[in-house]
Amino acid sequence: MSGISFVLNIARGALYAQQQGIAVTSHNIANVNTTGYTRQSMNFENLGLENNTSRLQLGLGVLADSVSQYYDRFVTQNIHQKTSEQMQTQTELANLRKMQGLFNDGVGTGLSQPLAEFWNAWQDLANNPSGIPERTTLLHKGEALAERFQTIHTELTRIRAEMNTNLGASIQELNQLSAQVAELNVKIVASEATGTTANDLRDQRNLVLEKISGLIGNVRLDNADGSVTVMTTNGLLLADRAQSWSLSQSGNAITWGDLPADISRELAGGKIGGYLNLRDEIVPEYVANLDELAGTVIAQVNPIHVTGFTLAGETGKNFFDTTVFNPLDFTGAAGFIKLSADVKDTPGNVAAATALADPGPPPVPLPGDNRNALNILNIQTNTALVIRKWSYQNRQAVVPAGTLTASLDDYYRTLVGDVGTLTAGKGRNEEFNQTVMDNLQELRDSVSGVNLDEELTELIQLQSAYKAAAKLVTSADELFETLLNM
Repeated sequence: MSGISFVLNIARGALYAQQQGIAVTSHNIANVNTTGYTRQSMNFENLGLENNTSRLQLGLGVLADSVSQYYDRFVTQNIHQKTSEQMQTQTELANLRKMQGLFNDGVGTGLSQPLAEFWNAWQDLANNPSGIPERTTLLHKGEALAERFQTIHTELTRIRAEMNTNLGASIQELNQLSAQVAELNVKIVASEATGTTANDLRDQRNLVLEKISGLIGNVRLDNADGSVTVMTTNGLLLADRAQSWSLSQSGNAITWGDLPADISRELAGGKIGGYLNLRDEIVPEYVANLDELAGTVIAQVNPIHVTGFTLAGETGKNFFDTTVFNPLDFTGAAGFIKLSADVKDTPGNVAAATALADPGPPPVPLPGDNRNALNILNIQTNTALVIRKWSYQNRQAVVPAGTLTASLDDYYRTLVGDVGTLTAGKGRNEEFNQTVMDNLQELRDSVSGVNLDEELTELIQLQSAYKAAAKLVTSADELFETLLNM
């Protein structure tokens, strides 16, 4: 088939192939700023020989065979894994910083100042046990301490409720993304049934998978037909080929598909894992220890106060309210701590004395008796208090991790220190994960990212090849003209 027409056929194929190559390069340039786009390249194939038995073995030119991606599966999967870890850490860190602000004594939002002022008020009363101004100040300081406990407890409860609300929104988003993966699976399988690769659809799916990784830890399995299977790290299917499964939230319970069992403890990673850790582990632990501190204050002050005598010589008065107080279980104590009706707005009912004057009646405390006030004041410096220290692990309440033998102030400082230590640790993890993420992104961009300098160089090469192919057409035309003029 050699001859002038043979040259024209080769030139025609070359023109078409280089034109297709220019189209791919143009596509790369157009998507230089498109999130999730993977650089593509035209694969050219030598058409081989015209006749293998002939003495002259002539090639048939070039064919634009396929379009491939510069895609590193290992790096991409590592990015998805780190995205899951980073989003969980960032979610926890942001809310831990809110919690840390609740205990920030430097700006006056913690308990150190109200506690100190409460004990100082008892000291002032001990210095002047019959003074109404000192008693009134003590009641004000007691109310201020109770209000600070309640405020911190309310804010921690609000944060926990907020985590549950955010969790519901993230679950809805996850369900939508899982459905998108199934839809893209169908499109990709149909598109690649002819032997081509659906590069742009695969880019869309990878972008969806990265968003899923930001919501929850997952495992991706590539199927032979071009589809993917996505499941949580504990094996719950989210998408498989054309099918997807949804999570549902009811109260604090999360269910999968049609199964009624609560699977919230099986979910980890991403924003969802962070919200669950905060809701079921981190916040409840600090609420429990705050309750323990408030409950210990009530349990230490009231038994001493109730044995003392008021200015009117009465006894049996509680300082803090005990309406819903359980001396064996301090759950909720920080939320309901308040002055009792015995002393509220009645400064004379503060029991500063330990004995009555003789004779009576009427019964009156011994003049200047401040011993009961001193006994209550001694609670502040009592380092032999045994206070329970609660720990929540695996998103469930466990037995107390132990007890602290310390003063109330020391216990509070330990609580604040725990919040600070956990926040600092999450901050270091966030910085480390971000460094790893940046390195992985840089590595992926070096492989998959569009480099305009490289694309322009490729464009010049393809243009030159196209011009050369066009020159073949011109040369063949001249050859035909020479024959016709013979």
